[in-house]
Amino acid sequence: MKRAIITGIRRIGYHIARSLLTKDWSLGLVYKTSEEVFENLRNEFGQRVVGIKADLAKWEEAQRSVRELVSILGGLDALLHISSPYEPTPLEDLREEHLDFHFRPIAQAFMAMSKEAYPYMLKNTGDIKGRIVTFGDWATNTTPYRNYSAYFLAKGALHTAVKVLAKELAPHILVNAIALGPTLKPPDLPEEKWQDYINRTPLKRPVALEDVVNLTNLLLKVECMTGEIIMLDSGRHVAGECT
Repeated sequence: MKRAIITGIRRIGYHIARSLLTKDWSLGLVYKTSEEVFENLRNEFGQRVVGIKADLAKWEEAQRSVRELVSILGGLDALLHISSPYEPTPLEDLREEHLDFHFRPIAQAFMAMSKEAYPYMLKNTGDIKGRIVTFGDWATNTTPYRNYSAYFLAKGALHTAVKVLAKELAPHILVNAIALGPTLKPPDLPEEKWQDYINRTPLKRPVALEDVVNLTNLLLKVECMTGEIIMLDSGRHVAGECT
């Protein structure tokens, strides 16, 4: 039975977790405010779901979550870092705490958890001993939009971390990312603005959750891909600049 740790289980992470659980994975879920989501999955899938509350903005908390979950799971085959704050930060109002608020749980936590997970994965048999998958943003390397500077700085660091870790952890650990476009409408985003985002994609439709799940499953199986940041954005990155 494969074992994975997942951060960020409220939205997209929830659907990925359910998919893996139906494929007989055992999961360690890291949450800060989503205890109810964890409990729902635990009630549905039983002891194959374990969880820990942690503040991923703190380096030691991020590493502790890996250590404690691996101890319960009995090993580790995959790490999926999905957790990501997303708050507007107009440049004229930007402060140090805004950078910390985004950078620490996005990029720093990814590095801390990957570093901690690496020696556990090396204990697995086979040539490919583990896989690490994280989630970036389609606009980070193409056309970052205004008023989200702290978020995009963090995602830019995350994209770089994927390439750094792909080299550092080779040849036994594969590290890849999915750069998502519009997938699930944020609850506080007006429908009209959301539809405008969708209309800016060449395919005129949001990214299907099924596609996100299927691509994640592929990255947990592939053996000859590492350091990749795959655009899954309904073609948004080829549509031109946005504001």
